[in-house]
Amino acid sequence: MNARKNRNVELLSPGGDADSVKAAIYAGADAVYCGLSTFNARQRASNLTLQELEQLIRIAEQKNCRIYLTLNTLVFDHEIPEVLELLKGAYQAGIRVVIVQDLGLLHILKTYLKEIEVHASTQLTTHNEGQISFLSRFGVSQINLSRELSFSEIKSLCSVAHQKKIKVEVFVHGAFCVSFSGQCYFSSNLCGKSGNKGACVQPCRREYAVPDAKNKKELRTVFNLKDNFVFADADKLFSTGVDSLKIEGRIKKFLYVYNVTSAWREQIDALQAGNDIKSNDTRLESVFNRKFTSGYVNGSLGEDMFIDTSRDQSLKFIANVTGYWADNKILSLDKDIEVNEDFEILIYTQDFTFICKGKLTKKITAQQYLFNIEHKLKGMVNKGHQVFTQDNLNAANGIKSKIDKMHWEKVPLRIFVSGRVGTKLKAVFTSPQKSITLFSEIPLTTASKRPLDNETLFSQFSRLGSSQFILENIDSSELEQESFIPQKELNRLRREAVDKLNDSTIDVSRFTIPQPEYQSPPAKRHKKAFFIDDISKHCASERMGDATVFVIPNRIKDVERTTALINENKHITPFFSSILIDEDFKRASELLMKLDRRMIITDNTGIADIASRSGIQWIAGPGFNIVNSYAVESLLDMKGFCGLFPSPEFSEKERGPINIPTHIDRWVALNLQPALMTTRQCLIRNISGCSKKICDDTCLLNCDRSATVTTSQGKRYRVIKKPGFYTILTRIIN
Repeated sequence: MNARKNRNVELLSPGGDADSVKAAIYAGADAVYCGLSTFNARQRASNLTLQELEQLIRIAEQKNCRIYLTLNTLVFDHEIPEVLELLKGAYQAGIRVVIVQDLGLLHILKTYLKEIEVHASTQLTTHNEGQISFLSRFGVSQINLSRELSFSEIKSLCSVAHQKKIKVEVFVHGAFCVSFSGQCYFSSNLCGKSGNKGACVQPCRREYAVPDAKNKKELRTVFNLKDNFVFADADKLFSTGVDSLKIEGRIKKFLYVYNVTSAWREQIDALQAGNDIKSNDTRLESVFNRKFTSGYVNGSLGEDMFIDTSRDQSLKFIANVTGYWADNKILSLDKDIEVNEDFEILIYTQDFTFICKGKLTKKITAQQYLFNIEHKLKGMVNKGHQVFTQDNLNAANGIKSKIDKMHWEKVPLRIFVSGRVGTKLKAVFTSPQKSITLFSEIPLTTASKRPLDNETLFSQFSRLGSSQFILENIDSSELEQESFIPQKELNRLRREAVDKLNDSTIDVSRFTIPQPEYQSPPAKRHKKAFFIDDISKHCASERMGDATVFVIPNRIKDVERTTALINENKHITPFFSSILIDEDFKRASELLMKLDRRMIITDNTGIADIASRSGIQWIAGPGFNIVNSYAVESLLDMKGFCGLFPSPEFSEKERGPINIPTHIDRWVALNLQPALMTTRQCLIRNISGCSKKICDDTCLLNCDRSATVTTSQGKRYRVIKKPGFYTILTRIIN
């Protein structure tokens, strides 16, 4: 228990809008992650303006809290100037930490803007030690691990990261994606809204038509996971060595953020004090949730992790709507309910689309009520709509009143000036946190008219505008009387002092960077790869395209046999999959080193790192999500890098051309069926049935099944599970 007292762990909370950021700070978060209007993975969140961000950073600083900016989407070349302009504004507002997915943006920050601390987003799908080594090349200081990992897997990666002076961040509460983050293209394929561009429409929460026991179609939410819940196991997670506990929820509102953050604040404080922790907290269940699961961290991947509805489980059903008369503000229900003054309710459609929130202010008859709607209606209130309430709806008003009072206070600034005629003016600017000394560029002269005095000095130095400082005192006791210096020099000293006290150490001109340019022939031919997943069924003499590519399973059952099989087939190019966890990564690494040093293709950055350090030629696969020229440039320093597959999620028309050097080959797949999702879960059970309740290693190694689901628009998708591979989702072209 005492060992807990020797280390602190960060509580990292979400902030989708200004109220949510304030709620997180008020509830005791150590840091808050939030986004601006673009280039963050939650475009549906309200997000912040630069002006709001600056004010919130100042509030946070005074509460000993940090603000992290999310820039965790893929970025096209033509968008780079906009990203840099956004980043410049954020830096000037006080941002010093950014969370990043795109390899090109990682490269830009490492190369040109080293003063900014970089954290690796969960969108980088980090789940093995090789990937941590790969990311260390970019100077990242903190890595958010994939959400699918168990305690033992997290502990192993913490040890590796700490050896490289990198902190580890883990999600502990909130929504789960059924697919590995960063490797999901379902939303993009379904309706052209890319999750990797922050526009995911959450297709995994929708219902799909699947065959029932009589082979008829019924609707089910086959991909819908419960919410992440590590609260009861906080001590186990703490013992793995994690440095940051992250709460999901930038789309959620301030009450969710406050409740979850405050509950976790108390839990972490108990941990660090060596006290017993809670197994649950009513605050967690009183805000949005889809019920909870701790299946991943406990290594129990089963049917209990899924839920058959996307409805908010914190809502309490009270009645159905039987009528609504907008002119008279009368709402009729199918039940007689008791209402207190200003009884708050929420109305949803039968398929759980939100319509409105409001208050029942008066009971007119047994089943009719005066109803005042708050905010804008999301649709018509119709007969059959469902009415819910929440225990904490009224509590929101109390929290709102408190966060509305949160304003940043001006920081007092003291200035000491000294000097004699013929010497430079010395000015010492002191805030509670920092002191700096500046000198004038020209010497003091004898005043011919108005000499420097406290009134003149105060007049110029107090013009601090919208900065965080307010001038408290000027001491000119050691300044020679009747001395003089131009006002513009005093203004320059003031501006420089504010910049240095704010630690604005980056020259803003550096936010304009050169575009990578290579002498690449415009008509350079793409190399073509033909993919196979069974060498024994492939004729040795048959060769399709420029390379015949063997897709190595996620779980290699027999390393020696697989090595021999590949080495016997000299024309085969091995392909390493994107997901290689723990022992699977070790087996894949062992296989790589036993091969005859032929060129490989890899979707996993960890394998790329090993190949590079071992002098093996390697090609960056589609899973690298390369969509810009800077991402290519980021890999050029890695030994053995000789080719790449641009991300197939976007056409060249969408992303624009990518500059690639002449010695780097551009590859395309002839026949690869793209995986729209890759998951550690069993999805077959939810569609066509399976007697096993837990998905274990036997399932991974032996299961060979597929099933089909259909959207309401008639689009068909196939869930595929092959021996040794994780479950994937692919599109069926009708």
